[in-house]
Amino acid sequence: MRWIREHSKATAVLAAFAALIITVMVSHQTFGESNIFGKAAGDIINIVQLPFSYAGGFLDDRLSSVFVSSDLAAENQQLKERIRELESELTEARLLENDLAALKRLSEELSYSGLYEEYRIVTADVIALDESSGFNIFTINKGSADGVSEDAVVIDGNGLIGRVMSVGDRWSKVISVIDETNKVGFQVFRNPEWLGVLHGDGNGGLTGYMLDETVNIREGDRLITSGIGGIYPQGITIGKVTRVEWNHDTPLKTVMVEPAAYFKNIRKVAVLL
Repeated sequence: MRWIREHSKATAVLAAFAALIITVMVSHQTFGESNIFGKAAGDIINIVQLPFSYAGGFLDDRLSSVFVSSDLAAENQQLKERIRELESELTEARLLENDLAALKRLSEELSYSGLYEEYRIVTADVIALDESSGFNIFTINKGSADGVSEDAVVIDGNGLIGRVMSVGDRWSKVISVIDETNKVGFQVFRNPEWLGVLHGDGNGGLTGYMLDETVNIREGDRLITSGIGGIYPQGITIGKVTRVEWNHDTPLKTVMVEPAAYFKNIRKVAVLL
């Protein structure tokens, strides 16, 4: 009795625990009966099980959330991979479409110029630009192993590009007609007897002069290669005249020309062998 008085709190806890055990045992024996003890037992069991039921539900919700999140993450990753695949396929299709369009223009230009019969043709891709001059000088992915040699003429589907200035085994460096050091003889399409010489103007265009200052060349006239000079064959489109001036210093009739080829975005060319 003295120990109980000295340890009243511990005694109360032990007594409550013992009562709970007895109640559970009795409840187990009477659970489900219709008498007062059975009903009480059911109430007690419900009270005892309630915290465990809440805990179980909480864990179940959390576990379900984890599994659902994991499934969604996996599906999301699969969708991202599929999107990347579709974007890659679309890019390849567009590149192929652009290549086919470029080749079609090349075919039309070659056919129009009558160069199919005289030359063997090798198509090439632009793979590098000269750091200081852009498309004035650039490199293509065909070289001596493909039959390319120095001074071989380079065109695209719009017209004259330039000539090969140096050759490697699998590459060639091209100098375009818009370079100031590259000269090309031309004739006026409207009257092939009107001849002149062009070179780059330093701003992506062409400038030159007529050999006969009396000819009636005018704005809009189309210029083609004359074949004079031994490098560029006759009949390749060069560009159109944008301005005609009389140069009092020479005296010569000076022409400014817009190139037919778009030198800000060259991707595919043809080399005449």
